[in-house]
Amino acid sequence: MNGKAKVIKPLDLSHFEDLLIYFLENKKDFKIIGGGSNTVVKDGIKIPFILTSNLNKYKFDGEYVIAESGVKLSILLSETIKRGISGLEFSIGIPGTIGGAIFMNTGAFDGEISKCVESVEIINEEGKTFEMKAEDLKFSYRHSLFHEKRMWIKKCVLKLQFAKNKEDVLQKSLKNWSRKRSTQPITFPSVGCVFKNPPNEYAARLIDNANLKGYRVGGVEVSKLHAGFFINVGNATFEDFKAVYEEVVKRVREKFGVELESEITIVS
Repeated sequence: MNGKAKVIKPLDLSHFEDLLIYFLENKKDFKIIGGGSNTVVKDGIKIPFILTSNLNKYKFDGEYVIAESGVKLSILLSETIKRGISGLEFSIGIPGTIGGAIFMNTGAFDGEISKCVESVEIINEEGKTFEMKAEDLKFSYRHSLFHEKRMWIKKCVLKLQFAKNKEDVLQKSLKNWSRKRSTQPITFPSVGCVFKNPPNEYAARLIDNANLKGYRVGGVEVSKLHAGFFINVGNATFEDFKAVYEEVVKRVREKFGVELESEITIVS
């Protein structure tokens, strides 16, 4: 979407920690958006947005991966494919960072990042750093404890597993990629699936059955291929996005009595 915002990119993990402590001690608002791939921001927002793309160090130790929060999922997947390590094949085509993936418990193709997380090193609102085990992070569908408490991810440890056949990791990833290409509008800019799936239902099916595929305001259109995606068909603005979002929510509520819940981050 078109628009401007104040962005800060910490140089490394130490700089990231110093920035957070500065903001916390001075009671200044801020928002961490990882790589920003699933975030829509209203024009004129004054608070600074912290991008973690420079927090990109990672290390493999057998089946374990230690990764800073800004490491891209695509890089980790590529490295696991080279090593014949299984567990991240579901993430192919997801443009986000490992920190963002843990925050929202990213998933696809019957996989979720929470199944791979061993532990997470965080910094809390008192500026203290400590480690939390995966079982204490309240992972559920597109949810984690980070939605409930003010604390932020510094780095994580993932526990994966060597495949019996190294080639299987590549083939499973390619199979998932083929399915994604045939069912999702990957050739258009978007912020990914906009809504969570309601219990025992699919948000995209509800939107489709509300005759909203192709619905468009300005530069934002409900994808004709996958109704869960809002695509940028040219010069999209936040107001365009908001108008489409609100119309979709309203029509699905009126037709099915279901209140759609956002899966992405909307800052307004």
